[in-house]
Amino acid sequence: MQPSELEKKRIFTQALGRVVARLKNESGRSARAVAYEISLSKTTLLLTENGDLDPRLTTFCRIAEALYIKPEKLLNMIYEELPENWSFIE
Repeated sequence: MQPSELEKKRIFTQALGRVVARLKNESGRSARAVAYEISLSKTTLLLTENGDLDPRLTTFCRIAEALYIKPEKLLNMIYEELPENWSFIE
């Protein structure tokens, strides 16, 4: 049985959260410092890190920039976290 659309979204946002948390920790900065740099609330960043928020594209790009990587690199890192052959579509 294939995962539902909601389950696929959850898997993706959790992968995003793991990558963002790892990059933030590797940078040695707090959530507050990263969020402040891009005028984002700390809560929004932490919800993203926890996999509880699917950020808008502009927010995704701002988070990538605050982590000193290009958005496409962040997206590639997320896909590396996902199960093999993972896709939103069947």
